[in-house]
Amino acid sequence: MAHKNMVKKKNKRTKRTSRGGPIFVSPDGGETVYEQKRSGGWGKCVYKSEQSRLMDQAQDEMAMMGTEAIRMRRKYPALQKAWDQYKLLWNVIVHEEYDY
Repeated sequence: MAHKNMVKKKNKRTKRTSRGGPIFVSPDGGETVYEQKRSGGWGKCVYKSEQSRLMDQAQDEMAMMGTEAIRMRRKYPALQKAWDQYKLLWNVIVHEEYDY
């Protein structure tokens, strides 16, 4: 009858306040990785692949082409001069690269 006098302890669940570390999400199969906020949204970018960085740079450089860019170069002669030098250098390098 020893077990009659034993005091039962309540089974208390310990409440977890944190998950033990950050959660990472990638919307594009690993090209970019973001730290997930506790609210569920995306936090800061913690990784970008070389391909992803190249795509970002290409998008930024697309702003330097098109009709609006031509207007800007006409308005600012220094911009036009730099653009002409860029085109010349580009053509020299490309022709050297691909003319065996």
